Amino acid sequence: MKAILLEDEYLLNANIKEYLELKGMVVEAYTDGGELLEKCNLKADIAILDIEVPGATGFEVIEWIKRINSKLPAIFMTAYTDMESIRKGYSLGCSDYLKKPFNLEELWLRIQQLLDSAGHTKIELGNGLIFDLESEQLYHGNETEKLTRIQRKILKLLVENRNETVTYELLIDEVWSDFYIKSNTIASHIKEVRKFLPEGMIESVRSEGYRLNI
Repeated sequence: MKAILLEDEYLLNANIKEYLELKGMVVEAYTDGGELLEKCNLKADIAILDIEVPGATGFEVIEWIKRINSKLPAIFMTAYTDMESIRKGYSLGCSDYLKKPFNLEELWLRIQQLLDSAGHTKIELGNGLIFDLESEQLYHGNETEKLTRIQRKILKLLVENRNETVTYELLIDEVWSDFYIKSNTIASHIKEVRKFLPEGMIESVRSEGYRLNI
């Protein structure tokens, strides 16, 4: 997944870029709206825009974006709280407003929600790994990782519920449909799935289940 970022506060720009890259995104970052209009090819999955920036405002940038790709979701980050600015942003096609100051995790949650709503099925897991929810395939670059059917179903369930605990009961119901499956059988399959992912990505939640942290 790729994001276009426009933010003229250098520290905030750098912090957002670093945070999203840790989440597995590619970030094309700008501090000047005019430079974005001149250099950006708009090949991205989401735009994250400040409004009051040099060169060209966030309002001008989103107008340009929507002329080229009307379906690209966009989030405005702004200190503006007046209804006129908010109304203008939505009328130009922004998908969400995030008022400054904000927590980076909140930004990430909003990005995930917009990408899910847009029907994105390919989820980046970091280290060049992508899981396709539709085909239930794990890719490393251009190569398909050879997971078993059970492993693919486990990973799909974890990805669909990423950053949340997937209980033993849900795993049994969704993957096996067999309530005689024991927890040590699940643990054995999870161990094999872990081999394909960055270390520590699948967290064991004691007495509950597992969580995929992205």
